[in-house]
Amino acid sequence: MTIVSDVVLVGGSSIVREGLRRLLSSQHRHILYTGAKLDEFLLSETDCPACLLLLIEDQDREWSGAALAEVREQCPAARIAILANKFDFDTMLDAFRAGAEGYLINDLSCERLGGYLDLIALGEKIFPSQLAQQLIDQATTCEEVPDAVSIDGANLSAREMEILQRLIAGLPNKVISRQLSISEATVKVHVKAVLRKLRVSNRTQAAIWAASQGLHGMAGGDTSFPKTATSSAKIDHPGLAAKGGSNAATGYTANV
Repeated sequence: MTIVSDVVLVGGSSIVREGLRRLLSSQHRHILYTGAKLDEFLLSETDCPACLLLLIEDQDREWSGAALAEVREQCPAARIAILANKFDFDTMLDAFRAGAEGYLINDLSCERLGGYLDLIALGEKIFPSQLAQQLIDQATTCEEVPDAVSIDGANLSAREMEILQRLIAGLPNKVISRQLSISEATVKVHVKAVLRKLRVSNRTQAAIWAASQGLHGMAGGDTSFPKTATSSAKIDHPGLAAKGGSNAATGYTANV
């Protein structure tokens, strides 16, 4: 279900903005403004509203950390998402440091873009799928998770195993809570227990290590896992509401 939200579209070419305006309007979002510059919108507003501010990159403009910091100062109540032309780790990092809630690459399907914007509107931080793949490619067990136990030796409960498989799949706490019919507070307790038992410091490390052990991510259902570890294990993409099938990587939310 689409989260109804006010949207401001800034940047990009006029044809890209018009395409996004029509797409988001068809998803029952209220488009407050579309234009090349944010200043034009701010001149018409007494205060910048609590909206979803989608900043679009093009060949002539990249939303740098300094520019984003200015946008954040002008629109403190807005949730900011960037629609970038390509994945660049340093640019993405600067964007989140400057206060962005989402960093998306423009090769998304329309349905997935809408789903990510819904999550951002709900307060989640959304990272591009390319980040997950980069972490997997660069990580090794000894570097990322020193002294990690084995899956068998971790002594995870059945519920903790369900949580871990959903961490591999990149599901945020809100989605895990709904799927397992437990509260978000309970999900957080289980996540912390998993991190402690695996001797890792965050959910990304847990997901990478567990995938290297042969455990597969999933959006729901059977929680079985292979007995034999394989170094070529891939993280399944759950989609946003178990709609999107599987992929080699997934967008991650930052909250534990």
